[in-house]
Parts: sequence; structure tokens; C-alpha cells
Amino acid sequence: MNDIASAKVLEYKGNTLRFTPENPAEATIPADELHEHLQKPSTARTKRLKERCRWKHASAGEFIEKSVTAGIERMRYLTEAHKASEGQPEAIRRALGLANVLNKSTLVLQEDEFIVGYHAEDPNMFPLYPELSHMAVQDYLRSDYSPQPADEAAAINEYWKPHSLQSKCQPYFDPADLGRMYQVSSMEAPSFASGYNSIVPPYETVLEDGLLARIKLAEKHIAEAQADMSTFPWDGTKGLDNIAKIDNWKAMVIACKAVISWARRQGRLCKIVAENFETDPKRQAELLEIADICQRIPAEPCKGLKDAMQAKFFTFLICHAIERYASGYAQKEDTLLWPYYKASVVDKKFQPMSHMDAVELVEMERLKISEHGAGKSRAYREIFPGSNDLFILTVGGTNAKGEDACNDMTDAILEAAKRIRTAEPSIVFRYSKKNRDKTLRWVFECIRDGLGYPSIKHDEIGTEQMKEYAKFSLNGNGATDEEAHNWVNVLCMSPGIHGRRKTQKTRSEGGGSIFPAKLLEITLNDGYDWSYADMQLGPKTGDLSSLKTFEDVWEALREQYQYAINLCISTKDVSRYFEQRFLQMPFVSAIDDGCMELGMDACALSEQPNGWHNPITTIVAANSLVAIKKLVFEDKKYTLEQLSQALKANWEGFEEMRVDFKRAPKWGNDDDYADSIITRFYEEIIGGEMRKITNYSGGPVMPTGQAVGLYMEVGSRTGPTPDGRFGGEAADDGGISPYMGTDKKGPTAVLRSVSKVQKNQKGNLLNQRLSVPIMRSKHGFEIWNSYMKTWHDLNIDHVQFNVVSTDEMRAAQREPEKHHDLIVRVSGYSARFVDIPTYGQNTIIARQEQDFSASDLEFLNVEL
Repeated sequence: MNDIASAKVLEYKGNTLRFTPENPAEATIPADELHEHLQKPSTARTKRLKERCRWKHASAGEFIEKSVTAGIERMRYLTEAHKASEGQPEAIRRALGLANVLNKSTLVLQEDEFIVGYHAEDPNMFPLYPELSHMAVQDYLRSDYSPQPADEAAAINEYWKPHSLQSKCQPYFDPADLGRMYQVSSMEAPSFASGYNSIVPPYETVLEDGLLARIKLAEKHIAEAQADMSTFPWDGTKGLDNIAKIDNWKAMVIACKAVISWARRQGRLCKIVAENFETDPKRQAELLEIADICQRIPAEPCKGLKDAMQAKFFTFLICHAIERYASGYAQKEDTLLWPYYKASVVDKKFQPMSHMDAVELVEMERLKISEHGAGKSRAYREIFPGSNDLFILTVGGTNAKGEDACNDMTDAILEAAKRIRTAEPSIVFRYSKKNRDKTLRWVFECIRDGLGYPSIKHDEIGTEQMKEYAKFSLNGNGATDEEAHNWVNVLCMSPGIHGRRKTQKTRSEGGGSIFPAKLLEITLNDGYDWSYADMQLGPKTGDLSSLKTFEDVWEALREQYQYAINLCISTKDVSRYFEQRFLQMPFVSAIDDGCMELGMDACALSEQPNGWHNPITTIVAANSLVAIKKLVFEDKKYTLEQLSQALKANWEGFEEMRVDFKRAPKWGNDDDYADSIITRFYEEIIGGEMRKITNYSGGPVMPTGQAVGLYMEVGSRTGPTPDGRFGGEAADDGGISPYMGTDKKGPTAVLRSVSKVQKNQKGNLLNQRLSVPIMRSKHGFEIWNSYMKTWHDLNIDHVQFNVVSTDEMRAAQREPEKHHDLIVRVSGYSARFVDIPTYGQNTIIARQEQDFSASDLEFLNVEL
């Protein structure tokens, strides 16, 4: 029977509610193929572009499309420049390296595309980064994705070993500590080993100023500094500072000139193709228009929406793929593009177009991002199953005046996402009660259609966090109260400033993971990992005989956590020390107003602290603590020694005991007993201990719980746990989400539990899976809208939704070739369901599908 047509009936406030589909035509669509009927590209062109899209998705660490491989050109030309520039200042060497790559790399132009540019020599390829991690590149050299010629690639990687970030950082740490990190079971490996990075580029300066203006500004600063050095009387305590500044400004000039030249090369290619090869008059004219845009942009300020989209994409490629690898697509896209939308769509002053033309542009941008390939380490390919990378943009919220920031560009972005149905880029919506209903409806329709995004963040919480972090600014120039409204998600969950300055330039500011479930496991074994690594994974905190009370267990776990989080943050700060000395980013520095003003490299300057780290598997640990307290120390039904025996047997022979631990109170059911312990765990240990640490930027480090795909990866490396979980099973799928299938009391009970955690938290991901028939019914929007208002009033930081039926996911497992448009929310990102390994698919199916009872609707105060 069709799940949509056979909607439930509910008695509510004296009325009989029938949840019939809002769209009557859906009554004839089988429930197990719904999402294959929802794709509606706005034009024939974007339909063709999607059909030929070169996805770079990975599954279990392997690329799904066998044609995908690493390119060699970036490695080759970067190395060539590095050898030729020996003896010059490091910032200038980095700029010359970028220039050599941009001047010599092969350009890519594909049929039908309007937004042009790519970051490798072939659209099936992606670049590698030997200057970051030679270990990550070595993994590619041993794989089917190795760049060719293989001998040349191997020689390049060997050359970079002594120069790489990894080699520069490792000597400053105890090899035993690093060995523990490389297990990736209690904490993530250091970023200098993986090369993983993220950034919030200052797009605004490129679109508003143009790079020619940035060059003039840098040249003016150089002249002023040189004049200052020749001024009488000389003061060596200040004058010598000009040397590094002049080097940085010179590097900025080199980088900006190279980017302008590269963009104009793109334009000349379009012109050559139009005049010599293209036979379709319409496409000829379009290529000539693109050529004109690339001649002007990003050298000059943008005038219309086509300009802005192209300038933004060029900037993205440099900041995220060519100058240095960085994940993310962080920007407040609707605010950034609104002036150009207004010029082209509303006022029709430049590049005039309709709203639907703007929607097509966004669809084309989404497909360009879907083709983007990232040369991530194997470990990171494994922990983002079904994903190219974490491409995430932000819309909505409020502006600097505290007013609704939604506009028609917001709606175009959301409509394009709904129509084209790609997993990337994901979207974050900053929710405020000031947001207009028209835009909230688009948000709902994307969620209802099963995209898994927009992910929703609490607008006011993010703004207040930016104000709080501003207090710790080392140069006294943190975000003002107005600027605090200018925040975007840096990646999945953590808000950070966007705009002309004060943005995050490197992931060593915030990022990386720690795994409380494994830390609890080794706490019960005196710091020893018996189930996976067979090694001492943390400090000795006492054998079981010394843990006589629940507080003893608590304090031993606190000590394990302190050791791990201290090591995690110190490795990031050491990475940053060397980044600013050998991995300067002259282009990123050139487009940041703060770096330009102060003559500093982007990795060195931090005006707005934004320290965060990512606890994953927190709920497995938290539910386990609840069970230990109740069954061992209160009910005294079992001893810690008996529990240890059962765990080391993976519960085999202890089935009745496992049932007791599995039935112990669980998070997400508004159970005061469980929630009081777990709230204390989040606020006192997870957030409280982390907040004691000060990072490079001078601010506290805060937890931003987001699991991505690591809940699967780390779950497989974590032994059985006292919550009744078997060893090797997946962990909890979010920062604060209930464990799969344990939230039995309905969606509002989950909200009540989550709302109890308020202190010492920066962000906590909450996954919710909602009923397809209810969400697609004529009452769906009213129920979701009331849910969101209640969520907001409870002061909860985040929520994201899956609206996909078990029937359809099971059907996709049986016949994946028929379900390429089935998209699900994993944890912090969305993915095509068929691109996720079966292990991961089953964790999504296992999530509790939340229905709404009459009592839920009453709590939400739904008016129907």
C-alpha cells in the first residue's frame, strides 16, 4: 500500500485530521520511488549538465566513478617554482608557486557551461598537495588514482618530504603521543598529517573592489613602508617590522596579477572556441559573453549577477583548491549576491535577466560544485561517504540591523536546490522568527523533498557567540555587534564571521575530532585499548579496583579527556605556527582587509577568535555513564568487574545483562534521570574541560558536535559499550542526537531533552527523521513551522531532517540504479543514498522515524 496515499488519521482538539497529500498527484506515486519524481531542472541545459555531471563521490574511501584520478600539473608547477625560488622570502616563494600553476596549467572548458574554470587539467581529475602531507600523497601514489607519470609524481613527493607541513610539525611531539593520534580511535590524527583544511574566503572584496584595486592598495602600502624605512631618525624597534610586511604585500601583488591573468586566459579560450570551433550561433554569442566577463572579472568590480557568480567561482577555486586545499563553500550567498541580483533581475541595469534565469545560474553553480574534486587523504574520503567534500553555504538569518536578511536571491538559491536535486553544496539556513513566510516555505519544501538540507541553525545563538568570541580578540578588533550578524557556518556546524575581514583562514583555528566513547572504553581499562589498537592509548587513570564510586569513574574519564583534547589543540596550534611561515596564502591575504592593512599573512592574523573542536560518539559515552551509575553504583545489580567481563566478551554469554544495560534510561526521551547526568557530562566535561584551553587566537575552545561519517568509522574501532551496544557497531550519528532507535517518546520529547544542555557549547548537531506522509500532507508546513518556532523558543542550536521512507531506502538497496536522486542527510552533510556503503545506509534506516501524536501537536501549539 502507498505510504503517501494511505495517510494516517488523528483526533486533535476535537477535529479529525486526515493527512492526505498536499499534491494530489502524489497519491499515484509508489512510496518506494517518490524521490525519482521530484527532479525538475529549470531548463533543458541544466538537465543536460546534470546528466553528464562528473561526480567525485567516494564510498569506503574509494571513488565511485572509476574514471576519477589525481592530476599532476599542480604538483609539477608548484615544485618547479619552489626549486627556482630558493633563497627568496617564503611569502614570495608561495606567490610565485601560485603564479606558475596559474600561468602554465591546462584550462578546461566544457559544453553547455556558463560558469567556467576548473582546478586540474582534466574534469575527471583533482589536484594533490605534497607541501601539506607527503603521507597523504603517498597513499594516492599506491592507488589506482595515482597521478601520471607515476615516477615523476613519486619524485615530486620525495622532494617535498623535508619541506612539508607534516615534516616540520612532527618533531615537536612525543612519538608515543603521535602514535596514539594516528590510531584515530580516541582522537583524530593531527591536521599536519592529513592536510585537511577549511576556510571562509573574503569574497566581498573581490566582488566589490576587483583585484586591480587590491593591487593598487598593496603597492601603496609598499611605497609607504619603504618611505618609512628611510625616514630620519631611524627606529629599529619599529622600522624592521616593515621587512616582513613588504614581502607580504609584494606576494599579494604577484598573486593578484596571476589570478587576473589566469581569468583572462579563460576568456581567451572561450573567444578562440567561439570564433574557430563553435557552430551554434547562440552558443557562439554566449562564449563571447563569457570571454568578456573573464576579461573584466575578477580584475574589476562586479556589475551584474553573471559577473558575481563567475568572480565568486574563480575565488572559490583559488582559495579552496589551487593556492591551498580547503574544504567547505562557506559564504552568506544570498547577502553576497543580492546587490547583483537586484542590478540584473530587479533593476535590469546590467546583465538583465528574469528570476528564473537567476535560478538557472544557481543550478549551474550547484553542478560545478558537484564536479569539484578534492585530493583529500584516504581517511577523509572514508569519513565523508557519498560526498565529494563538505561544500556548505549559508542563507537567511538577520542583517546587521537585526532585520530579516531573506530576499529573492535566498529564494532563488533554495528553488534551484529543490529543482536540480544535488547533494552538494549543502545549505545552512539561519532561522529567526523575523524570517519571511515566503522563504520559510522554500526551506520547508527542500526539507520535505528529502534533500536533508537546509540544515537549521539558531540565528540569535550564532550571533551571540560571535559577540562573545570578539571579547578575546588579540588586537582588540573582534566582531562589532553589527558584524556579529555576519556569520556563516564554517563547515557543518560552527558559525564564523564572513565579510571583508575577520574570517577564518585555516582549519587550525577550529576543527578536528575527539571520541568520548573510546575514551570511556579505555577509562575502564586504565587507559589501555584492548579492543582495537592493543596499546596504551591514554594515561593510566586507575584499574577497576580503584574506581569505587561513580565519581571515581567520572574523574578518571575527565583525565582521559583532558589528555586527549590538550594534545588535539596543541597539534593544531603548532600547525598554525608553521603555516604562517611556510604555507603563506598571498591571494587570500590580498583579499582580506585586515591582512592588507597590517601587511600580515592570512594564517598569522587572527582578529576574531573562533576556536572549536568536534566531539563525536558523545551520546554512546553519555548513555553508558547513565547505565553505569544506575546498574552498578545505585541498583548494585552488577559490579564494574562483571561489566568489564561482559564487554570483553562482546556481551556473548551475558545476554540478560546486556538487555539490562540496553534498557537503562536513554537520552532523547525527556527522562530527568538520564538527562541530568548527560547534561552534566556535556556541560562539565565535554564543554567545561575544553573551554579551559586557549588556542593560538587567544580565545577559548568550544565543542561543536558533528559526526559527519566518523560515527561509522570510529564505531568500527570502538569496542562494546555499557549502553548495550556491540563492539564495532556504529556510534551515535550527531553531536547531540539520540542513539539510533532509542528516542521512543516522540519528536517533542527529543526537543525537551536537547534543550536542557545550554552551557559551554558552541554547536551540537541534532538529527531528526520525520514522517513522510505527515510532512508531505496538506498539514505538513503548519506542523513543521510550529515545530521550528518551539525549537527556537527552547534555545536549541541546530536541527536537520531526513524525510525519506524506509520503503524507499530498502528499494534503493535492492536496485540502486533506479534511485540516483534519493538523497539523505548523513550527519552534517547530504549524500546520494546509493553512494553510501551498506553499513552507513543501515544506520540511516535505523534512525527513529518520528511521527506526531496529538500530544506532540499540543506541545507545539499547532493551529490546524
